[in-house]
Amino acid sequence: MAACVKQPEQPEQIRFSILGDSYSTYEGYVHPDSNDVYPYEEIGLTGVEQMWWARMANSTGWTLERNNSFSGALVCNYNYVNYYGQYSFIRRMDNLGHPDVIFIFGATNDAYAHDDEGPIVPLGDYIYSDWTEEQLCEFRPALAYLFENLQTLYPKAKLYFLLDMNLGTDGINEARRAEFLTSIHHITNHYGVECIDLTGIHKSRWHPDAQGHKDIARQVIEVIETDFNV
Repeated sequence: MAACVKQPEQPEQIRFSILGDSYSTYEGYVHPDSNDVYPYEEIGLTGVEQMWWARMANSTGWTLERNNSFSGALVCNYNYVNYYGQYSFIRRMDNLGHPDVIFIFGATNDAYAHDDEGPIVPLGDYIYSDWTEEQLCEFRPALAYLFENLQTLYPKAKLYFLLDMNLGTDGINEARRAEFLTSIHHITNHYGVECIDLTGIHKSRWHPDAQGHKDIARQVIEVIETDFNV
């Protein structure tokens, strides 16, 4: 008689949360509801069902736990235009509810933020402990701090970092983009966070439009179908 092999237990209803920026906001579907949202209707999105995460949920049967996305937010605490520092990813990471899966979708604003003289958010060094407040205003230390704390706050959650491989298109040069992409791959690898490299996202006004959200959803679904057998 064949031995019975117990399969890994999974929640009957997988709940996911999002920690993101404008790519994931939609009016009426962010928490807290005071978060800034991007006016997607201006680029042709006419309903929340067109968003990447809504498409993904519809395909997988997963349930949105919490969407803590904030338009314009950076991963790090750099106080861009004296506003966004207080809404950074690392200041919002403890408000994601009780998810089984967390999607972190950002870094575009860290790469893009600039003034008249050029990019302003420092990359910083690869630092994995004992972060200072100054270091948390730099991208690399802040991303490491983010993963360290998410894994502590949500020890049972599966983390995915969604990376727009064309982040900052038309806003930064290729050298800076390459530095950010390399940094993200290095830090996600260090923490064992699965990075989904997103390519070919159709955009209008630097944001994914209806087709772009379909592009994102398709690539995310391909990965999680394999990971979760959905």
